[in-house]
Amino acid sequence: PRPRQWRRKAGTEEAEEPRSIHDVPDDLLRQILLRLDSPLWLLRAACAYRQFRRAVASADSGRSFLRLASSLHPPVVVGHYHNCRVRPIAFVPSLSPPAPPIDGGRFALDFLPRSITTTTDWEVADCHGGLVVLCNSQNSPSNLIVCDPLTRRYQGIPHPLEKLAGFVVALLDGDGDGNISISNFRVLYHCFHGDGAPRQVCVFSAADGGDGWRFLRRPSAGSYYIGHVAGRVDGSIYLGSVTGNVRVLDNASMELSEVYLPIGIDKSKAPRISTFTVVHGAGANPTSPPSTWIIHVHGEELEFYRRVRGGSGSGGEWVLEHNIPKLSEVARGLLAGCPEERLEVYVIAVGTGTAVLSAGDRDERKLLFSIDMDTKKLAPKESLSPDEGDSHQFTYTLPWPQLLQACPS
Repeated sequence: PRPRQWRRKAGTEEAEEPRSIHDVPDDLLRQILLRLDSPLWLLRAACAYRQFRRAVASADSGRSFLRLASSLHPPVVVGHYHNCRVRPIAFVPSLSPPAPPIDGGRFALDFLPRSITTTTDWEVADCHGGLVVLCNSQNSPSNLIVCDPLTRRYQGIPHPLEKLAGFVVALLDGDGDGNISISNFRVLYHCFHGDGAPRQVCVFSAADGGDGWRFLRRPSAGSYYIGHVAGRVDGSIYLGSVTGNVRVLDNASMELSEVYLPIGIDKSKAPRISTFTVVHGAGANPTSPPSTWIIHVHGEELEFYRRVRGGSGSGGEWVLEHNIPKLSEVARGLLAGCPEERLEVYVIAVGTGTAVLSAGDRDERKLLFSIDMDTKKLAPKESLSPDEGDSHQFTYTLPWPQLLQACPS
């Protein structure tokens, strides 16, 4: 239809001028841009129009806007890195919606030296903020490399002091403003002294001079930094232990604290390890924080905890939302030949509001299932590679453009 003509107000002699995008206040424009659920669309909006760029990246309010936009949307999953047994590290693009239209070849690690990309000695240890940290599994102490697939840059990390053997725990945000980049990152490293000496944890900082290593003091509660990376929530890293508890490591203070989960599984009935995985999903509406879950797996029993904001803690509390007492019974009707005996279940990959479960029986058969975190419905999933069901996959997410700056022109 033709646009409605602007009419002259009663008592005035001049007609109102037609309004344009120039008349939209920056505050209202930011509320519109907050609905963009991907940093790709935010970057394109900033590049398309000077007013959009000013609203997104102005010196006075741009940084706070980007932080708010990041907190309101789950990380954008573009794919997963696989540590393969018989071939080098592989990147598999995400097929789960809303997967961004990105060429998966852009995330290949072929820019690294051939001694790394042509052998199976190197493994991915963690992914965070657009960076990937790799370690050499054949060396003790391990060589470390941090790389940025988007910029195709990488940096080798020297051994810790005294060449202590150990393993990489996690990538951490850089010092200062909390951003992470190839020139500003930290790596958490768990050290083994040997000869019965107490273990220690040290942190490498790319922003420090010299070798960049410093040791952390031992937690007062007697707990350790050791644990697999369960995920990240609000800038803090969650570490899950096989004994069945979760600790959160504050990114700024490097202090550990316990996470209370109302675990209902009776672990005394089956001497199996516990694993924990954090999964993010879209919020109830575009301006609400993303939903966050923790999946607890013990044998073939699963529990799903949802984070409820406004609880007793400063960041909310975790409540038990759903449980699956026996996955083999639930999955029996989904796949022909699903074993009736007890399974060993692992979460091998996560997406936006989804997770991939690998269930194995005593004959070492692997069954893959995807699970929707909102509905808790299981669906059979076909394997994309021979090794997909055998090892953990490392989720690669796009970094939010926190360093976006407006040009004066």
